[in-house]
Amino acid sequence: MSLLKKRLPAEVDLPLHTQAYLQIRDAILAGKLPPGAPISRRSLAEQLKMSTLPVSDALLRLESEGLVESRPRAGTRVKIPTVSEINGNYVVREALETHSARLFAELASVRDRKRLLKMSRDLDRCYLLLGRTTTPDADKHSAAEKLHLEFHMLVAEATGCKELAAAIERSRVLLFNWLFMTTGDYIPLPPRWHGELAEVLVNGTPDEAAEKMRVHVRYRKDAVLAKFESLHAADQQLSKAIARGPQRARRQSALLILRRD
Repeated sequence: MSLLKKRLPAEVDLPLHTQAYLQIRDAILAGKLPPGAPISRRSLAEQLKMSTLPVSDALLRLESEGLVESRPRAGTRVKIPTVSEINGNYVVREALETHSARLFAELASVRDRKRLLKMSRDLDRCYLLLGRTTTPDADKHSAAEKLHLEFHMLVAEATGCKELAAAIERSRVLLFNWLFMTTGDYIPLPPRWHGELAEVLVNGTPDEAAEKMRVHVRYRKDAVLAKFESLHAADQQLSKAIARGPQRARRQSALLILRRD
């Protein structure tokens, strides 16, 4: 079964390398290509019905964004970020987003404030529905995380500072959170988690908005770190097994897959 979804009409006219990038990125963020999963350029090219050249360009872009990595003698795979990398990105994201919240409280237009309140209600509703489902739905979960990213980007863009918005969009920790949410058991968020944040950003002082965003950004940080620490430890075990022999490596690989499932 193909890991890639049907291209949307709006994507058809995009350059092939951009189409490939969007498709592969969505498959990673939906958990269809989990951290550590090997990536075959030829297989992806066949699924996308294009040559390997645009797929290679897409993978280079994903590698620059920290979602993919190429290792000597091991090929390309979905990256398993280290705890140090994730922790560092949390520090960067907190600095960026708390300042973004402060500026939003000072500068956002009435229109953007109304948009943020509406989006927060939509986002809380999406997460509430996810919490009620007994069978995980990767596509619905991924759609909720896309809306979550849009929520934070709206806060940044409403400040009028393009450079700040671009820096937040590049903040990998949002993607690490996304991966954490879609590759593990879903843990419901507190009720009105984004609604309460939006209300403070819209009606509070700049200091109140910054502090509320700080609490929001740090939420579940320890769980995200623990998740990727366990994945990294399992990956290290697999690497050692490969060095010891192919049969043992196959057994270790099977165990790793079972742990993810």
